[in-house]
Amino acid sequence: MTSVQLTIRGKVNCGEFPAPEGIDAFAAYAIASSKGLIPEMEKAARQTLDHPMTFEALGKGLRLFEGYALRDLANFRRRCRDNLSACFDSYYGALAGCPMGWLDPGVTVLPKWLHQFLSRSRDDLKLQVFTHPLDIHSRISGEYLKALQAHLDCKICLAIHAIQGSTFCTELERKLAQARDKVGNPFPLPFNYHKIHFS
Repeated sequence: MTSVQLTIRGKVNCGEFPAPEGIDAFAAYAIASSKGLIPEMEKAARQTLDHPMTFEALGKGLRLFEGYALRDLANFRRRCRDNLSACFDSYYGALAGCPMGWLDPGVTVLPKWLHQFLSRSRDDLKLQVFTHPLDIHSRISGEYLKALQAHLDCKICLAIHAIQGSTFCTELERKLAQARDKVGNPFPLPFNYHKIHFS
């Protein structure tokens, strides 16, 4: 079976066999979990992050889940959420210079509008860990521009945005994607793994 698994994995990676798409990733994760297929579990779990983890998304696939598998997937999602949330606390000093910001003598801080945008993004993540996709890295530039549009009366911020805004958004997207991918193999071997593979 080991050689068969390696062959199938190779064909999936080469695109010869179709990989699960969209919300089918939830069912793929549940099946891989029940069979102790660790690489497939991790790949499918990462694909589920692009979708809300709700009863509607799981649909009939919910019946495929063992209790431990659903718990482990929820815990994985929380850890990814925590990594993403931490990214929004590491930007003090970026795009600084706004006279409408919090200017303390000798201290470089974020403009108030940008601080509120990052704080709101972080807080939304904490509330939406299951009801929304954790693909914020693909949406953050649009959200940033919406926040900036509410601050168009500040010429300094617009000038700083013209020079640094694109770089700031690209770097934030990169850090968010990296933080989401940073959660390594989070899944303990299922209780029946040894029975499946070594009996």
